Amino acid sequence: MLIEALLTMLAVAAPHKAPAAIVAPWSMFAATPSPAYQPQARAVDNWRFESALALEMAPLAAIRRALGAEAGEPARCVKLNNYWCIKSAGWNGEIAADADGHVAFASAEEGAAVAALLLRRYYVNYGRRTARAIVERWAPAQCSLVFAPAARRPVAAVSPDSILGKPRAMARMSPQRVAPMGLAPRGIQNTLRSRWLAAHGRGGVNLKTARRPLGKPVDLLPAPSIMAGVSELPARREKLAELIEPSPRTIVADLSPSPAPRSPPAGVSNCAGELARIATYAATIAQGVVGGANEDLALFTAAGAPTENLAKVMANMAAVEIGPARPRDALIRIAVAQLRQLLEGSAKPAGDATPTAAAAQPPPAHAGR
Repeated sequence: MLIEALLTMLAVAAPHKAPAAIVAPWSMFAATPSPAYQPQARAVDNWRFESALALEMAPLAAIRRALGAEAGEPARCVKLNNYWCIKSAGWNGEIAADADGHVAFASAEEGAAVAALLLRRYYVNYGRRTARAIVERWAPAQCSLVFAPAARRPVAAVSPDSILGKPRAMARMSPQRVAPMGLAPRGIQNTLRSRWLAAHGRGGVNLKTARRPLGKPVDLLPAPSIMAGVSELPARREKLAELIEPSPRTIVADLSPSPAPRSPPAGVSNCAGELARIATYAATIAQGVVGGANEDLALFTAAGAPTENLAKVMANMAAVEIGPARPRDALIRIAVAQLRQLLEGSAKPAGDATPTAAAAQPPPAHAGR
């Protein structure tokens, strides 16, 4: 009579959702022999019964949870019997994993035992002793810095007359005096007059001792072809000037505008929200255990045995992962006791048995979200 009255009260309290246990009232008391993962619902088929017994809730709320008559949906990890949102790594009790890699445990007790073992691995094996260090690996930031490609600087043009690949503006050299190719050094036909003219130049001036005229040279009168070496035509003078002085194209520096200064990297994603989340998570873990998120939590002794702080930290972490729900103290105490028993059994000389699969597995990339 009591059960029928209770079911009637539940039906009146939630008429919009018919409890599945009305058809089979005793099904809520029957434990599932082999829990199975339901991919469509992303849940283990026994999560209601497990959470009704393992989470802190009022008796009426626990009955609603077990009967499927609750109003809202719990956190995703509650449906996986994984109150610490541990990622898949071949743990004991792991039957499947969801699309995000979170483990679906056969029971909430096995999920708590793996959480205690993973915290010991973080603290003892990998030296993550503060709340901040644990959270940065347990629930790392989901953002990354992305830099936009910087604009390529234009390459300076290299002229054919450059030296060793330097720009032509850097390859300018002082003009060298070039001997006129039209004058015969020994004169024409090696006569006495031709040798004298070749030695003294125009107007009978010695080319070695004479000073170079400052003004523009004056064109001489045209001479017979037999005396071509004495006088100069304007065309020949201009050609000689090009040989002596570099052309304007060669001496003009490369005055192309310099490339714009390199701008700072663009497209950097904002990680302020993730950093704030990690800071809040770490502060929640340290609450009631130590003074701050960067202090040693003292979860284990020097010999590796768990302390009382381990149960407090596990409760704080679960409150963040599946909040506002919280696991019962009894569930966490059982997990800590199982870890202590495992460590004592492995420390015995005769207990050289193969460790559990959970202890032999490598640490996951991250355990949290």
